[in-house]
Amino acid sequence: MKIELFEREIPEFSNEMMTLTQVFAAFKSGEEVQMARYNLKNQPEMFQLYPQVLQMMAKEDALPLTLVDGEITLIGYYPSVEDLTEITGLSFQNIACEEGCQDCSCHQ
Repeated sequence: MKIELFEREIPEFSNEMMTLTQVFAAFKSGEEVQMARYNLKNQPEMFQLYPQVLQMMAKEDALPLTLVDGEITLIGYYPSVEDLTEITGLSFQNIACEEGCQDCSCHQ
């Protein structure tokens, strides 16, 4: 499964954005789930590769926009941890835990 997030620019810092950044970084080159994040300001060439994204942008203020395996899934807002859990069936609640953490909730 491939999840791709298209955004206008890097959003302001918040706890939600920090968690989202950690989730996407953790699954950047995953085996079952791959995640990529593209920024219009810094990576406009990536937007050109996806006609469905360009079409949505022409119709409305569609960014941020999330694709799952090439299909538009979310329009106009960032996916939450709950959204990503629903899409993938994986839990991202403790993504910030360090390797070797003794808190058993990290390993669910």
